[in-house]
Amino acid sequence: MLDNSIYNLLIKELRQAIKDGDIEKVKVKALRAHELIHDKQLTYSSIDTFQNEALAGLNEKSFRYTTSKKYQGYRTLAFFIFHMTRIEDICANTLIANDTQVIFQDNWVEKMNINRIDTGNSMSQTEMIEFSSSINQEALFDYRLAVAKKTRGIIQKLTSSDLKVKPTQDQLDFILTSKSVLNHEVSIWLIDFWGKKNIGGLLLMPITRHQKVHLSDCYSIIKSTK
Repeated sequence: MLDNSIYNLLIKELRQAIKDGDIEKVKVKALRAHELIHDKQLTYSSIDTFQNEALAGLNEKSFRYTTSKKYQGYRTLAFFIFHMTRIEDICANTLIANDTQVIFQDNWVEKMNINRIDTGNSMSQTEMIEFSSSINQEALFDYRLAVAKKTRGIIQKLTSSDLKVKPTQDQLDFILTSKSVLNHEVSIWLIDFWGKKNIGGLLLMPITRHQKVHLSDCYSIIKSTK
């Protein structure tokens, strides 16, 4: 994997830029941190990102059936990719841009062959097995790239005054009514967690840091299958 110190430094610099209200530096650091946790094709780079390195050696077994020993013991790589992408989609579009989530466009639910659009936190083991065995891998990664592209545009349009803006109650309510987050004890806390953050805070968590954590989970799953 790429040196974690590189990412940690980026996050430290992003946090400081947010604190300083330096919007141009925020954009530079946020975009760089964001591109490193997505496929290199996002920026047409020839250099591997954390995602490229974490998912090297991905196969059917590691994608669908190998479970993580953390997080209740039955989290799959397919779940982690979906989960972190859904959270980016929700937070970037509903909470930051006040715009339509990517998943509600272009028939992504049908393309991915899924029957739910929530973050997946509350999935039982049976639900996890069914979800992971049926989801279309290629469509999932296409969805992830589409979300990343839209997030990148959102970051580029931010202004200094945006950084301190917090989600509105209407935005938080929509997340629940749209079933992007389920009213379940292991999911509902996300509404409160995100509601307390401003846009600057959302750029740090979950837009960037959250995904780095789960890419490490994916890397561990693939490594365990070799």
